[in-house]
Amino acid sequence: MTDHSSENPLPGTPARPRQLQMLRPHLDHLPDIDVPPGFLLRTWQDGDEVAWGAIMDSPGGIHTSGGWLVHRVREKLIDRAEFTPSGCFLICDTTTPHQIPVASATMWRVATAGHPARGYLHMVGALPDYRGRGLGRAVSLAALMVMASRGDTDAMLETDDFRIAAVRSYLALGFTPVYAPDGDRGPDHRHRWSAVLRECHGMRSALP
Repeated sequence: MTDHSSENPLPGTPARPRQLQMLRPHLDHLPDIDVPPGFLLRTWQDGDEVAWGAIMDSPGGIHTSGGWLVHRVREKLIDRAEFTPSGCFLICDTTTPHQIPVASATMWRVATAGHPARGYLHMVGALPDYRGRGLGRAVSLAALMVMASRGDTDAMLETDDFRIAAVRSYLALGFTPVYAPDGDRGPDHRHRWSAVLRECHGMRSALP
């Protein structure tokens, strides 16, 4: 869920550990979307670049080198072959002037030989003042429902070890950890997931 197109580390510096992966093995029985009163769920519109960039640039957001300026949003989101306006969802605060977007999620497809119809939940975020209200869940569900309607068989996402609230939300949506090896880039994902899941369940004891 971070920006994957950032620069490679300088020679001699440690490689950044790969992001954790989660998989929803099917897209059946998705729960209804619950958008709280005072908010509007919609898809991408021309001119959303600034508001979308503000969501991603916010503290705890999904950052990119140099920030999400308009040209960077276009380069790394809108101009990508995977992007479609109908696959980028935003929740807007209808009590604010211009109904500003305050949360967003994007869906792509990451087809492989073994999984030709796998959806990808990408760039899920919300402004800090709007977190904890179920908006990330709502935009994520909107993306998953459209994946299901276009025939995707399952869905994956990537996230970071420190995004405990997000991981809790994904677990509640039916995603499960993928225990991928990390090779020479740090501890394998089984040990990392053990730590994350202890955090999710309020258990902060150290790994043996």
